[in-house]
Amino acid sequence: MDTIAIIGGGIGGLASAILLARKGFHVSVFDKAATPQPVGAGFLLQPPGQAVLQKLGVLDSVLKYAVPISGLQSKTVSGRTVLDLDYSALKTPSYTGLGVQRNDIYQALLSKVLSTDRIKFHWGNEVTQCMPEVSKVTIVSNNEKHDFDLCILSSGANSILAYEHFSGRIHRPYGWGCLWTTIDLPQSLAPNILHQRCKGSSKMMGILPVQNIDGNYQAALYWSMKSSDIDGINGNNFGAVKNEIEQFWPDAKQSIASLQFHDFISAKYNDVWTPKPYNNRLVALGDICHATSPQLGQGCTMALLDAWVLSMQLNQNDDLLLASLDNWWAIRRNQLAYVRHLSKLLTPLFQSDSKALSLFRDWLMAPIGRLPLFNNLQLSTLASDVFLNKAELKLH
Repeated sequence: MDTIAIIGGGIGGLASAILLARKGFHVSVFDKAATPQPVGAGFLLQPPGQAVLQKLGVLDSVLKYAVPISGLQSKTVSGRTVLDLDYSALKTPSYTGLGVQRNDIYQALLSKVLSTDRIKFHWGNEVTQCMPEVSKVTIVSNNEKHDFDLCILSSGANSILAYEHFSGRIHRPYGWGCLWTTIDLPQSLAPNILHQRCKGSSKMMGILPVQNIDGNYQAALYWSMKSSDIDGINGNNFGAVKNEIEQFWPDAKQSIASLQFHDFISAKYNDVWTPKPYNNRLVALGDICHATSPQLGQGCTMALLDAWVLSMQLNQNDDLLLASLDNWWAIRRNQLAYVRHLSKLLTPLFQSDSKALSLFRDWLMAPIGRLPLFNNLQLSTLASDVFLNKAELKLH
């Protein structure tokens, strides 16, 4: 086995390309974008994701502007604490999150890809078909056929490429999403905390510091909305939405004041699960395999771990391909299933129209969560440390 196609040049796809080229494979990355386009907001990168970036040789570049995040504070608009998590309480005291601007991590990975001889990047190539067979996989891109020994799908939750290939695959919209943008971090907010405010379960706003340039902090702002409401927003009625955001969290008003409709990007959340995400010579990783809502802040870290473990298992012995994919999924499945089920459980507590669920969250779940046992579980979950097989991962 020598040639590998990767469909999708996002973070998971780029990481896979670097790791597999390092193992001696010839890798071709196909991306439908005509030029480099990192899509998405800043995000919270967990310690195992940081360890993968270290192995990739790009962590130092990412750290240049990233912001160490020591904890998460979620409060109601009345000031009641819903969550107060501090990484320093973990058994591994060096653990912190990392607020990262998506473009910073994307550019670090892309530079590594473009400087690697065994990787070819095909811009403006939308793959419309994948046809896995026993001895090869054929992809169709821009009406041309290409044969490879293996094809990795890393083209995002909304890609259509996985539908016909993986039995029992689930793809359900949550019915909620968000508007996001980048703002100057309000001076009243600590730069090392993921801040959240919520009103009931139907209104939520998050501010995550993601970039530090000479002491000037930029933050990703997330405003939760129903998907149906997102669809109805346009330049004419955006003023009312912006006014609501400003009134909801007055500390951020000055940072938001100059923003217009075109400064915001919408995102909708999906529950995606693939019971067996490989078929012959086709394998799916990242969001196309297992997308959730971002309540747990796990998406990027999970994609990086997928790429790392897959690269560990694959080798050029074609006869061992199926066994390698079996091993990859055996290592990744439990953690991914845990994240998915917990996300499904927690999302309605923060994004729904249920008053009962918000009362349950604020008056029962929040106090229970402060008990040592449950607080430790919440922290370990936040740090991507639950069902993480450290012996198998060999990241340290």
